[in-house]
Amino acid sequence: MKYFGLIRPKSDGWGAVIAIAGYCMIWAAAHLPVFTQYTQPSSGIYLGLGARAIIPAFIISFLQTGFWEEFLFRGFINKRLTRLFGNRAGIAVQAAIFGGVHLLLASEVTLLSGSIIFTTTAVGGLMLGYLAEKTFHGSTIPGIMLHGFGNFVIDLFQALA
Repeated sequence: MKYFGLIRPKSDGWGAVIAIAGYCMIWAAAHLPVFTQYTQPSSGIYLGLGARAIIPAFIISFLQTGFWEEFLFRGFINKRLTRLFGNRAGIAVQAAIFGGVHLLLASEVTLLSGSIIFTTTAVGGLMLGYLAEKTFHGSTIPGIMLHGFGNFVIDLFQALA
């Protein structure tokens, strides 16, 4: 499990609090309504569903995106790249791949929407990669929780709007 970062997180206390707060501020800025129309097209499936969307949104947010994306990108890809290129370059390359995959999966992409999708997801990938490797000493578990929670919040905004 260590191979994928599925280990108990260890942190230095305040450094973790500061890093998580930084991630949350960047997440909040990247998820302003002006951006989310481009970056969260899947949350539109919950639009207006109200409380009926809570359980499906929770499952998809934490299992499909939170767990699997962190398992693949920060657990598998990031760990291989940081071993090959060092922390800075490995995290940066992983973040670019993360942004690129999100861009490839988007539909009806314009230059503006593509730039926003790539930039916001790559910055998120940088932050989550940093949290996994530096702040939590190889553990992807905090990233799984943050990633899942972030997607869940956006889905709930759509469902309860």
